[in-house]
Amino acid sequence: MKKFMISLALASIAMVSYAQETVSEVVVPTEKHSVMTNGWWDNWFLGVNGGVQVYNGVRTLGESPFDHLTPAISAFVGKWHTPGFGWRVAYNGFQIKPYEDMDEAAFMNFHFDAMFNVSNLVCGYNSDRIWNFIPYVGVGWAGAKVDENDNEFHGSISANYGILNTFRLSDNWALNLEVSGTFLRNGFSGLPGSAGHDMMWAAELGVTYKFNNATWENTPDIDAIMAMNAAALAELNSQLQAKEAENAQLKSQLTAAKNALAQAQTRIKQIESAPKYMDVAQSVFFAFNSSKIDSKKEIINLQSLAEAAKNAGVKLSVIGYADSATGSAAYNQKLSEARANAVAEKLVEMGVPQNMLVVEGKGGVDAEKPARLNRRVIISIVK
Repeated sequence: MKKFMISLALASIAMVSYAQETVSEVVVPTEKHSVMTNGWWDNWFLGVNGGVQVYNGVRTLGESPFDHLTPAISAFVGKWHTPGFGWRVAYNGFQIKPYEDMDEAAFMNFHFDAMFNVSNLVCGYNSDRIWNFIPYVGVGWAGAKVDENDNEFHGSISANYGILNTFRLSDNWALNLEVSGTFLRNGFSGLPGSAGHDMMWAAELGVTYKFNNATWENTPDIDAIMAMNAAALAELNSQLQAKEAENAQLKSQLTAAKNALAQAQTRIKQIESAPKYMDVAQSVFFAFNSSKIDSKKEIINLQSLAEAAKNAGVKLSVIGYADSATGSAAYNQKLSEARANAVAEKLVEMGVPQNMLVVEGKGGVDAEKPARLNRRVIISIVK
């Protein structure tokens, strides 16, 4: 059921993202301390270490522990079932020196360890974490040839413990620093004492290789995903309402444009018999110091006039003006011409032939109050 809910939530995120006009990368929120289960063949690891070990029997004959220092090697294979818990089967050994006056003896220790990644358990899983602190405990069997005249290994149940520190090199490789200890039976070295256990300590450096899928996927946060979906749906509803309002406005403008077209057609018919120019007082207004037609309403009115002019086959007089209250006379002349040309170009785009247009700039005027009403182009229909 949980996997079904996760799949449903991720699918809803994809649908909402697809519906957006501008699609950006979706960051799925996840739970800090929860990951999705990987398959059996994922998250396996192999490791090898090398270092030194010290043997300390119950009876030391007054020797220093460092008199028993020998090389150590280890190898292990294991699996992480979760980011915080795993196990391994390990070998460590090589040689031990139970007593100063005794030659090194072959030694081996095979053990099974339960491992706990405290970094992931306490701080949450992070695939990019540099240092992981991993204590472990285990049990196994150890053997040594402590009798020079005996080729057989004398064994003991071993109890093992230690700390494996791993330092991330990549998703698959890590550097190891491991310190460990081993409990052995009393007299493992050949000289039993009155009480206690023989001990072994080791410190090693090495590497670990993680194969197949070496990382974990964090569990999606269903509550956060649902909240994101609700916010996204609310945004879509808001955009839909805005589009509906815009459509209603465009329908209203279309009705007004049709009415204007009908009026223009009627007016054209009225002036067909007129012997001279007849001004229909159709104006296009501009912003201060601008010759750009920005208003959709102005464009709709021009479309109506262009259709009427094409149907009637009449010429249009396009005369531009500027506000004389600002700017020099020369500048206002250029601005008025630019405004007239902008309207003429728009009419040509709408299908009015260029030879049916009379374009002129009158410069700055002070004919209307307030002054902004002088920033316009007047279009007249002439016969």
